[in-house]
Amino acid sequence: MSTAVKTAPKGSAPTWTCDRCEMTISYLPGHERRTRPNGWAKQGGGTYCLACRRSIAAEQAFEAAPDDMPMEKRAKLRATAVIDFEIKRDPDRPNGEIAKIVRCSVPAVLKARKRLAGEKV
Repeated sequence: MSTAVKTAPKGSAPTWTCDRCEMTISYLPGHERRTRPNGWAKQGGGTYCLACRRSIAAEQAFEAAPDDMPMEKRAKLRATAVIDFEIKRDPDRPNGEIAKIVRCSVPAVLKARKRLAGEKV
């Protein structure tokens, strides 16, 4: 499928297409960027938008869970994986902002930060 930057005609700005959802980003003339859009990253040979990167983190946690884990716990595991992803992606971001982005409570973000730092939760 697509890869990071597609070749654009001479004089036009590059575009980026997510290898998972196929969303394409381009910039208006005069506002072009030569680097990937904020939140986009190369992972495992593909280029992914932020929404897909969050989904991939959740799916990886879900798939790593034991087969006999109840669905309710799997759902919690997915949510925790997204919180962890956001903390690792931008460790300096305030807890309230991460909670708002992930749609969880601030105490859930605090708990994840402690767990990721190796502190007893």
